[in-house]
Amino acid sequence: MKRTAIVADDEPIIRLDLAQMLEELDFEVLGSAADGFDAVELCRAHRPDVALLDVNMPVFEGLGAAQTILEESLAGCVVIVTAFDDRELIDRAGAIGVTGYLVKPIEERLLLPTIEVALAQGRRLADAQREAEEARRRLRERDTVDRAKAALAAEKGVSEAEALRLLQGMAMDKRCSLLYLAQAVVEKNSQRELVNRAKTLLMQTRGLSEPAAYKAVQSLARAMGVGLDKAAREILEGRRRP
Repeated sequence: MKRTAIVADDEPIIRLDLAQMLEELDFEVLGSAADGFDAVELCRAHRPDVALLDVNMPVFEGLGAAQTILEESLAGCVVIVTAFDDRELIDRAGAIGVTGYLVKPIEERLLLPTIEVALAQGRRLADAQREAEEARRRLRERDTVDRAKAALAAEKGVSEAEALRLLQGMAMDKRCSLLYLAQAVVEKNSQRELVNRAKTLLMQTRGLSEPAAYKAVQSLARAMGVGLDKAAREILEGRRRP
């Protein structure tokens, strides 16, 4: 399959020249744009391997368009084109993830090597981002399990190691993942904490006993047609009085 590209430059002659050069290098040019806004929209529509962007364009300049394209993973890589060999510009471009840089007038012999390097670096950056996101996901999952384990240990009066074994056994019995069960335990514990805080507030401000405060939360929940946690939040935020 041919690799794909889009071209963005506010000068029609340059757009045409770049598109012809890319086609001669066996790229399929999916579209061209005269400004950064249209370049982003082309990338959203086609998800090309390469977005070749001029820096100085109206409406949405090249680096701004490049940042949007890269943040939203709309292209395999971005190569910027400029009339100046500008170190500050190169540094800014590199900081947002641009992996290729060409200076006008573009020499055809430099186009393919620049794109090949940009594509390879773009793949490496994408792999690194996926690995980082996977690491964050695993950390969030471990945090959820740890919170569930601590809540269950406090509720049952057992060690966290025993609480983990209880969670694992419950997950097996219910034929669900440990994470799914841990999320349910954390949510239930959060709801219980909300109700306890609402009870404490009612006991302090209205002189109610704990059973009476709990009944007041229950009464508000029934009147509102919501769960105890939502009724408790209404009390804590001062929007409703039971």
